[in-house]
Amino acid sequence: MNWRRKSCVGALFLGLVALVVAAAAACGGDQAPPGARLAIDGDSFDLGSIATGESVRRSIEFRNTGVAPLELSIVKVRPAPDAECGCGVESFEVAPAAVPPGDRGEMVFQLKVPEGMEGMTDTMLAQLESNDPTKPKLTITLIFEMGE
Repeated sequence: MNWRRKSCVGALFLGLVALVVAAAAACGGDQAPPGARLAIDGDSFDLGSIATGESVRRSIEFRNTGVAPLELSIVKVRPAPDAECGCGVESFEVAPAAVPPGDRGEMVFQLKVPEGMEGMTDTMLAQLESNDPTKPKLTITLIFEMGE
């Protein structure tokens, strides 16, 4: 094989490689698969101050920025390792159960400050699971003041 033929074969090979790379980029070769996408503003949320003996509902909004319904659940709420109390979350839920693409949902937490815990800061960790393939598991921090 002479040098001209080798040059042509090499140039043809490089041209084919460039074409394949361009086609993959145009078709989203390096993008995440389509599906639900959980969008939430941060990973730590200040839920304010709650008076002793008062039971209140506080919510955290989230969005589905994907192209499929988002299913989100709160699997567990537990005290943070540095929590002063870790006892103020009575119950929790996600509404609605499935959030259509482009819509919003909320995580709702029922909070209550037990007697004798006044002046403390409660810090809880909420473990979340979703069908978002980029964030199937996520932990957020809930912080609130236990008022007088």
